[in-house]
Amino acid sequence: MKAELLVDHLPLIIKVLESSPDLCHSLPAGEKLREALLAAPEIMLSNLKVVQKKINLLSASLVHQTNNFSTNDPEADGSSGAGGASGRTAAIKTILLVDDEVVHRDIGERLLSPVYEVDFAKNGLEAITMCEQKHYDLILMDLHMPKMNGEQATVALRPRISNQTIIFGLTSLPIGVNRSGLLAMGFTDFLEKPLSLKSLQKLLRTHSLNA
Repeated sequence: MKAELLVDHLPLIIKVLESSPDLCHSLPAGEKLREALLAAPEIMLSNLKVVQKKINLLSASLVHQTNNFSTNDPEADGSSGAGGASGRTAAIKTILLVDDEVVHRDIGERLLSPVYEVDFAKNGLEAITMCEQKHYDLILMDLHMPKMNGEQATVALRPRISNQTIIFGLTSLPIGVNRSGLLAMGFTDFLEKPLSLKSLQKLLRTHSLNA
């Protein structure tokens, strides 16, 4: 990888250039610039690793769910209990997925679009605007987002949307002792990220049976 080559060799190249009288005068002056040049390859490599990790996460999630989601499984296709045709859980037709990360919106689109009518928002402010324009049966709300996080958005949304609208919080971190407080804010329940269609429909059936 070119970034790794820069990490390994750029410091030496800069030292060689600085030690050469003929070339030293042509180099830009300034210690901050030198530090920036030395740090750039590592920053680039770190960013590439983050991107690769998210790509791997997306691929693994889609492969896992493709292998495990079968329409012959009554729990997977929703044919028992509150389920319906094509894997759709009864009464859930429209979904708003709110998440600031592209990779998780991509996962949601791949998994949900064949089954439900799905829209997407990047943060809580966008979610509020979209809910003012359209009714959603289910909102999947990431808890940690810029501009307006999932907690703030849920508190703001509850007086503006139907009491029947389900809001599932999405998080990659344990809820723990915060669960009761989050439920009081207006969340219906919680799902772990990355999103799993099977886990989503199982949770929907649970709340349908308890309704």
